Amino acid sequence: MAEKTPSQDKVFALLSALAVAPEPLTARALAEHTGLPLSSTYRYLGTLARWSLVQERHSGHYAPGPMAVQLAAGFEQHNSVLTWARPLLSELAVRTGESAALMMLSGRRALCVEMIDSPQALRCCYQKGHSQPLLRGASAKALLAFADETLREAVLADLAPADQATLRAELARVSEQGYAVSEGEIDQNIWGVSVPVLSSREHLLGGISLMAPAERVGTAAGQWIRWTCDAAQRLGAMSY
Repeated sequence: MAEKTPSQDKVFALLSALAVAPEPLTARALAEHTGLPLSSTYRYLGTLARWSLVQERHSGHYAPGPMAVQLAAGFEQHNSVLTWARPLLSELAVRTGESAALMMLSGRRALCVEMIDSPQALRCCYQKGHSQPLLRGASAKALLAFADETLREAVLADLAPADQATLRAELARVSEQGYAVSEGEIDQNIWGVSVPVLSSREHLLGGISLMAPAERVGTAAGQWIRWTCDAAQRLGAMSY
């Protein structure tokens, strides 16, 4: 018999779906996305709305509510990794002239929690507050390779056998070399390197990523990888 999903998990599944949606969603769309009955979806949305975590917009569409602002402010104020990362990201962005970001796990997604933008043009899916599934791109693979085995296996389990084998091989390579590199896996012609940030106890805290148009990388790739690895190691050394 399949294990019953606790009701609180269903509530947070709805909240998570709204958080990553590009636009407000109807209750029916949320029910289809999460697999919940429509009646339960309305009930859970009512609970979230009472706590201002969700608000109903025009024509029965739902979006994150104002409490999300307080949660984000609390995270930025009290997360020491984010505080320590900012000067390192700024230094990396200045040294390379490209965009540097701090990534963290958010469920089964790679979330950009801070971004120091390049002064040059860059069209990239990752901006502060945006996330992507843990399947493609250097940021996702660097996090997934060093994530808890339970999470890693849950992500892999959703893939077809051939895709699963391919991703396992890529993650093993990332784990061995200590960083991930990709080009054009999410955004066309965008090169990226991402290095996991590990505490002194080898606990995954996040990842530092550097992103640039592939045409601007050239022979600088090796140096940029070393600088990104250095920033991640320095950030990890600050944490305990």
